[in-house]
Amino acid sequence: MKIAVANSVGIDAKGYRMVHVPSRWSLGIKNFTNCGYYPWQLAYTSSLLKRETDHQIKFFDGVLKGWDFKTYFSRLEELRPNWLIMESSSRTIDEDLHLASAVKKAFGTRLIFTGQHPMAQPEEVLKIADYVCMGEYETTVLELIQGKDPKHIAGVYPNGNRELLDINSLPYPEDEDINRIDYHEPNCRYRQIQMYASRGCPRRCNFCAAATLYYDELNWRPRDVADVVKEIRLLKEKYPEMEGVFFDEEVHNIKKSFNIDLAKAIRAAGLHHLKFEALCEYVSLDEEALTEMRKAGYYKIRFGIETASDVIADKMTLGKKHAPKKLKSILKFGKGLGFVFYATFSLGGLGSTAKEDQKTVDMIFELTRQGLLDEVQVSINTPQPGTDFYNTCVEKSYLKTGIEWQDFDGNGHVVVDYPNYPAKDILKMFNKALKAFDRGKSRANGARFLTTAKASSAIIPAHSRVLLLRSARQWMIHLILQTLGHLPHATID
Repeated sequence: MKIAVANSVGIDAKGYRMVHVPSRWSLGIKNFTNCGYYPWQLAYTSSLLKRETDHQIKFFDGVLKGWDFKTYFSRLEELRPNWLIMESSSRTIDEDLHLASAVKKAFGTRLIFTGQHPMAQPEEVLKIADYVCMGEYETTVLELIQGKDPKHIAGVYPNGNRELLDINSLPYPEDEDINRIDYHEPNCRYRQIQMYASRGCPRRCNFCAAATLYYDELNWRPRDVADVVKEIRLLKEKYPEMEGVFFDEEVHNIKKSFNIDLAKAIRAAGLHHLKFEALCEYVSLDEEALTEMRKAGYYKIRFGIETASDVIADKMTLGKKHAPKKLKSILKFGKGLGFVFYATFSLGGLGSTAKEDQKTVDMIFELTRQGLLDEVQVSINTPQPGTDFYNTCVEKSYLKTGIEWQDFDGNGHVVVDYPNYPAKDILKMFNKALKAFDRGKSRANGARFLTTAKASSAIIPAHSRVLLLRSARQWMIHLILQTLGHLPHATID
C-alpha cells in the first residue's frame, strides 16, 4: 500500500501562510515565510510506520514547502495514496479537510485525521474522514495501517484513549523525505535542529491542547540520556552545518537529575561546542542544573510566564507554574551565567480584566527594562476547542458570535467577549504589551546602542540623503532616527 503522512496545507485560500503547531496553537501570517516548526508527532508516526511495515510510506509537509491546495493536491496525485494521515488544528481544519476530501474523491483514499481539532470535534471531522485518532496517536495509527479491527484499537474514536507510550521505544523521527535542518524557528540565534528529549507535562493549564487532548493525564517522560546524545551526534554527522539544538518539547526541566545527567553526557561526548536552547518551566529551574547546562553549551532558556496576575493565573489553572517571587531570582542567577531568556505571555485568558492584564503589560516592561528578558512572545490567549478554557467559554457564553474556525489563531484575532472586557479592548491590550517590550528594550539597550550607532554614523558623508528601511524592532528604529538626528544639519522627514 501507498501511505501519505501529511502535515497541513501551507497557504490557505486567503493567502495566509501557516505557522502550524496543533498541540499548542496554529496561526496564519501574511507575507511571512521565515518560520517552520517540525511536526514532531507526525514525524515520529512516519518513521514508526517505515520501521514496522513494508508499505510505501511518504512524508509530505505543505507547511514547510508553502503549498496551497492546488500545489499540495498535485504532489499527492503523484503518489495516489491508499491512506492519507493528517494532523490538523482548528486554524487549519477547513483547508485540510478540503484537501483530504479531494484526494479521497479522486483516488479512493482512506483518511485518518488526528490533532487538536479532530480530537475535539471528531463527529464533525468524521463526516469526511474515515477515522479519527485520539490522544497520543503514533501506535494507534500503526495498528490501523496494520489492518487490526478499529473497534478494538484503543485511541480510535469512539474508543477510549490508549495508555501513554514508552517514548524510548520510538525510532528517531522522520528525516528521509524531508530534512530536519530545513525547519527554522526564527528566534533561534543559530542553525539549530528541533529535538525532543522528553514528552508530557505535569501541569494542566486550561488553554493547553497537549494537556487536555493529547495526554489527558498529568505525565512527564524523559528519554534515555544516552539515546538523546546519540541522536545529537548523528544529526551533526548528517548535517555538518548544524550549529545547535532546540529542545522544543512541552517542558525540558521537570527533573533536575535528568538535566544534569544530560548536560554532563553532552560534555562527555564532546558536543558542548554546539548551541543548545530549551523550552522549560521557570519554577523548576535550578541553580545547580543551570550551571551544568551552561557548561554543556546551553545558551537560551524559554519558558511561559503567561500572566503577572494571581487572579488570572488561578483561573488559568497554572498551579505551581505561577511563582513570581521565584521568577526574578532565577532570572538574575541565569543572567550571571550568561543565559539569554525568552518568555511567553498571553492576554485575554480566563479571568482577565483590563486591570489584571495591565499587570502583565507592566511586568513585560519592567523585566525587559532591567535586562532580565531578552525576547518575548505575546499572544492572545485563545480557547482552542477541546481545552478546558474552550469548554468554560461555551458554558458561560464568552465566545463571540459569527466566528469561524480560522479565527482561532491568537495572532490578531480575539474570539472571546467578556462582560466587562470586550474583544476590542483585549486586542488593544495585546498591542500595548508588544509596545511595552519595545519600550523596555529601548531603556535597557538605549545608551549602549546610541554609542555604537553614533560611531557607525560618523562614516556618513556630509549632506548625504539617508534612506532608512525598517528591518528591526520599532524601538531600534527610533534609536537609529535619534542617532541620525544628532548629525550636523540633519533633518528627518
